[in-house]
Amino acid sequence: MNEQQLIALAAQGDDYSIIRLADQYLPVVLKLRRQYFIRNFDDDDWLQEARIAIHRAAQQYDVAQPCSFGSFYRLLLNNQIIDLIRRSQAKKRRPEQEVLSLDDEEEDVLSDALVTTLSAVDVVYVHDRLSEFGQLCSQFEGQVFAAMLTGMTPQGIATMLQVELAPVTNAADRCRRKLRLLLRSQA
Repeated sequence: MNEQQLIALAAQGDDYSIIRLADQYLPVVLKLRRQYFIRNFDDDDWLQEARIAIHRAAQQYDVAQPCSFGSFYRLLLNNQIIDLIRRSQAKKRRPEQEVLSLDDEEEDVLSDALVTTLSAVDVVYVHDRLSEFGQLCSQFEGQVFAAMLTGMTPQGIATMLQVELAPVTNAADRCRRKLRLLLRSQA
């Protein structure tokens, strides 16, 4: 089956064709993932957005146009990701603080979220890993992380460093992600 047939079937909503096209254009998704950061977006979210964009691109693609389907898809997916970032950054959509679901009836879930007990071995492990953490961060990330450790808010950090709030929150998210990966990795 050639690409034009896959596009035609994908435009009609054929799952197999959408998945085949999404797999074919996976490098486009991976490049955009390296280029953009969306808070709380994991691999499955990126793949889902890619499939949605493939379906939309197949529906809207006009063979008579001089651009290739790949270029059209890349542009559409890029715009879709920018829209997602814009919506996630909207002030009215951002919670005042991290949200904890209280719908779970199990008290253990809530107590685990509120109380953390660390053994001496855990404390030593975390301390050793933190010494490596500075090497993983950029200078800006290091400044943001150090300020966060003192209890400063992102707004306070942005004011102190004389930058917009968005770079500070992005740096804080990158620090959290890097620290999580570092602490999960084996020494």
